[in-house]
Amino acid sequence: MRLRHIEVFQAVMETGSMSAAARLIHLTQSAVSRSVAGAELQLGYPLFHRVGGRLVPTTEGLALFEESSAIFEKLESLKRTAHNLKSGEQGVLRIAAIPAVCHKLLPDALARFHPAHPQVTVEVHTVHKRQIAAELLTRSVDLGLDYYTISHPGVQARSLGVGPLYAMLPGRHARALPGLSSKALVELLARLPVVALTDDDPLYMAFLRWCEHQAFRPAGRVLVQTSQLAEELVARDLGWTVVDFRTAAMRRKDVVVAPLQPYVECSMNAFFAKNHSPTLLARRMADTVKAVLRETA
Repeated sequence: MRLRHIEVFQAVMETGSMSAAARLIHLTQSAVSRSVAGAELQLGYPLFHRVGGRLVPTTEGLALFEESSAIFEKLESLKRTAHNLKSGEQGVLRIAAIPAVCHKLLPDALARFHPAHPQVTVEVHTVHKRQIAAELLTRSVDLGLDYYTISHPGVQARSLGVGPLYAMLPGRHARALPGLSSKALVELLARLPVVALTDDDPLYMAFLRWCEHQAFRPAGRVLVQTSQLAEELVARDLGWTVVDFRTAAMRRKDVVVAPLQPYVECSMNAFFAKNHSPTLLARRMADTVKAVLRETA
């Protein structure tokens, strides 16, 4: 029996007539009759007898009904799953993002994404920048999130938002920062130790290029791998650091921020594997992150 035969057969068994089955599965009565006749022809025995104008299943029909019910239920489940995946109502979304994104941006994005997709399971991989391409190319994740670009021929980027880089200082400098000129900011930073990020961090690399243009060499004795740790050290007055525009927008009393001048652009991007079309859920999450960043700006 073909799947269409099973669907029609189940409808006839459930309703007890060709006409009612036709209404149930949105077919004409003649189409239902032809499907039943085709199934009987393939099987080599009748599935129904007509008794007093009523359809009565044969012994073979009853046996097939029992066996095909599980298949029919699986088929209906498959249809629902296919529909839900198309509409983005359920499924699994796997994201790879750097720590700064995971801790500062994703919580707001997920808080907005989840109510619209309550049946979707989200799996977040907190990784360093160099790991995102590998995660995408091995299909371990559907979406990558990071500042600046990823130089890999198998990865494509989509810009989600742009903002400036900021210097973050201990809160005791709050009165000194308003109206501070670019030159005065550099002079202030030069008097303080820097809490530096590793050289492969894209934010810090952009910051170092800014330092070169300002003929400024930051000095410090603390080197960390994540901006979250750098931020906590700044809050404890161990120096200053550089942060992205999203982190700068999340105000806290024990630190203050000032944009680097001249403006240093910091871009947030979504990354996808070039050889695989982005899933609907991945595209929707990227749109959600973009909307959150737009509000930040």
